Amino acid sequence: MSTDHSWNALIVVHALAASFAMVFGAVQIIRRRKGDRPHRVLGWTWLACMYFTAFSSFWIQQLRPGNFSWIHGLSAFTIVTLSLGLWNARRGNIRAHAGNMIGTYAGLWGAFIGVVAVPSRLVPQAFQSNWLAMSALTLGIVAVGLAAVAVVTRLLGQAGMPSTTREPAAI
Repeated sequence: MSTDHSWNALIVVHALAASFAMVFGAVQIIRRRKGDRPHRVLGWTWLACMYFTAFSSFWIQQLRPGNFSWIHGLSAFTIVTLSLGLWNARRGNIRAHAGNMIGTYAGLWGAFIGVVAVPSRLVPQAFQSNWLAMSALTLGIVAVGLAAVAVVTRLLGQAGMPSTTREPAAI
């Protein structure tokens, strides 16, 4: 394992996208109403964050410089499950869609645990060196994510249609 672990723009944006995906994914799972416009807009936003996180990981090779590691296998699997979830939603197979997306979200949490559980990784090192700033950043990400959710649900929720009247292809 290389000891040259440092933050760069790609890693920062990758981490931000993954963090926002954690917020948006939690809201999608907890939110009671499914299939309405806010669900679809938040879902597309979550999907974009997840695809970016998965694809960008292929250019991050700090675990094995110049080579892919096990995390890239998880990224490839994530791309497949995201695509299946989207395909199932488009086909109207909501049970399979939910399974794909919830399973992918669980995988995101698994990756997060893998990131924070290894003390030599960037996130634990950043928390060790400046826990106050990293805690503030974490709270800021959650606050911005939840504010975005509030805006989407407020703006689109009033004009949203219930899930029982939407077309299967209108994600």
